[in-house]
Amino acid sequence: MFAASFANAQINITFLSEADNLPIVFAPVKWKILTTGKTMQCQTDIDGKLNISNEGSTVITNFSYLGYESRRDTFNKNGNFTILVKTDIKYLPEAVVTDQYTATNTEKAVQKIIVIDEKKIKSLAAVNLGDLLSNQLNFKINNDNSLGSSLSIMGLNGQNIKILIDGIPVIGRMNGNIDISQINLNDIERIEIIEGPLSVAYGTNALGGAINIITKKKPSKKTNLTTSFYYENSGKYNADATFKYRRANGVYNFSLGRNYFDGWSSTKYLRFEEWKPKEQYFGRFQYLRKIKCFDIDFKSEYFNEKLTNKGVPRQPYYETAFDEYFYTNRFDNSITANSKFKKNRFLNIIFSYNTYSRVKNRYLFNRVTLERTLVPEANEQDTTKFSLFVMRGTFSKSLSNAKLNYQAGYDINLEKGSGQRLKNEIEKINDLAVFTSLEYTPVKDLQIKPGIRYSYNSAFKTVPIPSINFKYSFKSNAIVRTSYAKGFRAPDLKELYLNFVDVNHDITGNPNLKPEKSDNFQISLIKKLFYKKSIFFPEITFYANSVKDRIFLSYRQNTNYTYMNIAKFKSLTGTFNFGYKCDKISGNTGFSSSTISTSEKGFANSATFYEISNNTSFTETKTGITSSLFIKFNSKTYNFTTDENGNTVKTIIPQYFWSDFTLSKSFFGKKLSVNCGIKNILNVKTLAMSGVSNGTHSNGGSYLAGMGRTYFIKIEYNFAK
Repeated sequence: MFAASFANAQINITFLSEADNLPIVFAPVKWKILTTGKTMQCQTDIDGKLNISNEGSTVITNFSYLGYESRRDTFNKNGNFTILVKTDIKYLPEAVVTDQYTATNTEKAVQKIIVIDEKKIKSLAAVNLGDLLSNQLNFKINNDNSLGSSLSIMGLNGQNIKILIDGIPVIGRMNGNIDISQINLNDIERIEIIEGPLSVAYGTNALGGAINIITKKKPSKKTNLTTSFYYENSGKYNADATFKYRRANGVYNFSLGRNYFDGWSSTKYLRFEEWKPKEQYFGRFQYLRKIKCFDIDFKSEYFNEKLTNKGVPRQPYYETAFDEYFYTNRFDNSITANSKFKKNRFLNIIFSYNTYSRVKNRYLFNRVTLERTLVPEANEQDTTKFSLFVMRGTFSKSLSNAKLNYQAGYDINLEKGSGQRLKNEIEKINDLAVFTSLEYTPVKDLQIKPGIRYSYNSAFKTVPIPSINFKYSFKSNAIVRTSYAKGFRAPDLKELYLNFVDVNHDITGNPNLKPEKSDNFQISLIKKLFYKKSIFFPEITFYANSVKDRIFLSYRQNTNYTYMNIAKFKSLTGTFNFGYKCDKISGNTGFSSSTISTSEKGFANSATFYEISNNTSFTETKTGITSSLFIKFNSKTYNFTTDENGNTVKTIIPQYFWSDFTLSKSFFGKKLSVNCGIKNILNVKTLAMSGVSNGTHSNGGSYLAGMGRTYFIKIEYNFAK
């Protein structure tokens, strides 16, 4: 209650947000003069001010505005007053840490950052990162029989996207891509996505942006146990459990799980399946504690996958078949230390050592005797191992009202690969870099963030990588962001030296590859609109990418491919998003259009494709049931490669719709939650691809879009004490 006794004939009130001291503009305020009973409703102006004419009576105001807590104040005298209003937690901007000097939120960040929170992850019943991003605008998921699920964004392939878990790079790229179906979403708090080059902060593999997966750290109470079970009638059976325990000297987190899929094919009763059976085991141990002025986070994670590729029975009697088994192992270990010093100085240090191995075994299976015989040829068996040692540190100054903040850091990546299919059996690439950036606020609402990175690469000559970002906040709840950045991506060990061969692939590394160099420009405008108890977020964004010496797969002869550089690759993307939050309904509708082009030796090719998406959730207050509908339309999608004659080939994937529907409800004070629904409502399966070379059409194989319509249920129980 705000109170005060009388003087002038007017009450002047300024309403400010308690979170950042910014004015709350166009907010409706009801007020009443007690002596006369006069009641009025007005809006605050662009400076958050409200003026009430008064003849010496007590005035009561009622403030109620979406995004803020309602409050009632009594004024017993005239004069000038300032009221700080608390933000309603339901409408707080999402917290972010990726490429930030310290934890902030999406509205304060200079870059445009997309946040997918735990609520959306649960509403989608997403098991892995591929499940989640398949409904995200501008993201395209490609499925491979042996290599899993890869990712592309705005025409840039997965080798240009940095994937991190708590700021630590994920390794194990096959065919240049991380298999995102191997990144489980068990015990995840949120996912932060930055579209556009982050080469200054994260170096190579960040031309297209970064995806940072943030794990849950501390339990809500002293002891917390969460278990979940998932079933889908396509043959998926998943179970996981997480245990968190808080003691005076720290927090202990344990999690483990198993995902099982027994395979799927559009044609029943065949050994060979389009979607390969796989079994995954994963676990994590994490220990957090404070040692003097440092917050220490030690984490160790293990992942194991077995993928089975059963072959077609061999003629003439069909009693034998070649079967392949692929075993993937990841073991990731890291220590992170964070400290806050006086005058808002922050230190962050990361040490991590990650290993990745992939083993391939091929057997001759006798369907009569059920005997398996290891194929003796050496090139039919393979063990390839990779390791990455990362040392990274940043020192930052970040004060919310300071004109100048800064960050300086170092980033050391030591990568090693070994295996018979590497050119020299053992190969190494070392990348050492220093980087720095500034956040300068010359005037109140304008932020400028220049940055630069200097690096040394043991295999390639590097160049300085600059970037600059601008952000301007209008008093009308609108924010404009624009940026220009250069990017640099050195070929990785697999692209340079690995010869990858199986029943579906024959890919030869190319040690003569050049690094990719890029220029990126983007501009975005987002505005908040308020109406009664609703808030709307219209946003428009444009991206332009130009990549020189882009690395892509090129056809050589028979079934053999190798990596090549293409002279120039360009992409231009425009997106429009319309987000909304009400008491019961929230969601987002978006449209995206991308044009990609390639040019080589004077010849140019281009293609345009677009996406439309809608995600809507509705919560029925009485029953507590939340229903969510996810729809995405993918137009024809194009990619470019070359044939054995050096001619450019345009690969075409047909258009298709994807739609999911889920229902979720919590019981027993949110201890038990049930999520069920339908995936792939429109029953999309395998799509026929085509290719065009010099105007001639040809069969381009098949695209694994989906397994048809499936039904699922997920049950989760949470015990806290």
